[in-house]
Amino acid sequence: MPSLASAAARPLPHVRSALRAALALVAPADCAGCGAPDIELCADCRRRLEPRPLVAALADGTPLVSGLDYEGTARDVILAFKQSGRWRLAKPLGPALAAALRLAAAGPPAGAAAVAVLAVPPSRAGRRRRGYDPVDLLVRAAGVRVSKPGFRILRSSVQQKSRGRAERLSGRLGSLGCSGRWAGARVVIVDDVTTTGATLQEAVRAARAAGAIVLGVCCLASTPLRSARL
Repeated sequence: MPSLASAAARPLPHVRSALRAALALVAPADCAGCGAPDIELCADCRRRLEPRPLVAALADGTPLVSGLDYEGTARDVILAFKQSGRWRLAKPLGPALAAALRLAAAGPPAGAAAVAVLAVPPSRAGRRRRGYDPVDLLVRAAGVRVSKPGFRILRSSVQQKSRGRAERLSGRLGSLGCSGRWAGARVVIVDDVTTTGATLQEAVRAARAAGAIVLGVCCLASTPLRSARL
């Protein structure tokens, strides 16, 4: 059992988040894409984040739209945004998600008032570690707001990284619930990154179980198995 002294030496999660944010304001950062010194994101890397919408489908046939390929510069910037506390990178990533939202909702995000945007929630551990919700920040940077109340975590999922698609789907099943407020409503479900699509498929299941009409799902970046470039 850790001593009181050792526990006191470790900042609480919200304190760590505040310290990271304060440091980001005063300390020069290297480009999140290429490492160029003293700049958050260089012009060349910004260009590499221009939207490149992909259309694919989840295993259950639900349309999936993503704004970028999860590789190269996009992958490096997204990892810096999610794992290194560089929350200001949401702004240059926002246009790619906005493009995906437009296609998934079949209309401009800002004008799609009749379409609710439901966000996949972060894990409890991820929220504590980062001190912010990356999907919520990205949706705001895309020019819309997450509709609430939305999903709730019913149970923690098992570790997914070493598992195949079928195992990930079964591991996620029943892990999310959705507010009954959206019964009969047209919704789009959004996440930051998808690989196998297991998390988004569980969100679709939960939304439909609550009576929502799911128009499609979208994400900032993906590595889909079946896609068509627009």
